[in-house]
Amino acid sequence: MKRKLLLTAILGTVLFSCSKIPTTTQEQYREGVKATYQQDWGKAEELLKKALNGELSPEQQEKAKILLADAYFNDEDFENAALNYEEFLELYPASPYAKDATFRLGVCYLNLIKGPQWDQTFTKRAINAFERFVKLYPNDPRVPKAKEYIKIARKILAEHDIYIGGTYDMIRKFTASIQRYKLVKEKFPDVEAPDRVNYLIGRAYYFTYLQADDEISRLKDNLEKEKERLHSEDPDERRVAKNRIKLIKSDIKKWKEIAKKNHAIGEKILKEVAQKYPNSPYGIKAREILSGEKILDVEPVTNPIKHSIWWKIKETF
Repeated sequence: MKRKLLLTAILGTVLFSCSKIPTTTQEQYREGVKATYQQDWGKAEELLKKALNGELSPEQQEKAKILLADAYFNDEDFENAALNYEEFLELYPASPYAKDATFRLGVCYLNLIKGPQWDQTFTKRAINAFERFVKLYPNDPRVPKAKEYIKIARKILAEHDIYIGGTYDMIRKFTASIQRYKLVKEKFPDVEAPDRVNYLIGRAYYFTYLQADDEISRLKDNLEKEKERLHSEDPDERRVAKNRIKLIKSDIKKWKEIAKKNHAIGEKILKEVAQKYPNSPYGIKAREILSGEKILDVEPVTNPIKHSIWWKIKETF
């Protein structure tokens, strides 16, 4: 008898629990909305996703979509949150929720940035989102915060270019690093210190002769190989060798000219850095190089986002 009563109680509990599981689209929608108010983000995500696959009114679809994005956001699932905010803004650009969605979209992308050494797709998307927010909602109190985050993202882009320039420096491809550093100076004067970027440009110019030495050495090896081909019995091969020898000698001459010219440019820039920023670490390094030291250490990059910035953002909502 006791066993029968126990089985009845268990069965009743199961049936009661099953009856509480939302099965219709409207039940899933209502319970999903309720879960967001209770900050039960996992439950909200599950129910609102199911509700959006069913038949909802246009107003309910709009609300369910933004609440689903917000649930992912508050759950710190920034990848899914970003996807849902993007989709929401595409579907409902004039929605009263669009303002918050735009700002939070930028926050999502900031939190998805790994750092200057990685791909910068999310950085660029963060800038686009915050710039859109500033343009569309200029009177919103979060505009100063959005501008601050734009600057953080721009700093990351600048550091990314400096990181690439450093990799070129490391393998003594200074003509390539010059272009990267000059790009930073041109595009990011608001986030990169002039003593640092000018030092890097000047140093790359100054030491271009090392790259030239490597290139000339390689060209001379090729030159010797082509000279050996001049002894070939094949007249076509001898003709090709003569043309290549001419080109190689021309390239050697060009590298010598580049080395001399760039060294002079680099010396001028380093002198300016040393004079203008005498107490800066870069002014000091510039003087040391001009004194004969071969300073070729790779410039370390800084990461404005060393961890999730969620704790910095939450206060703005």
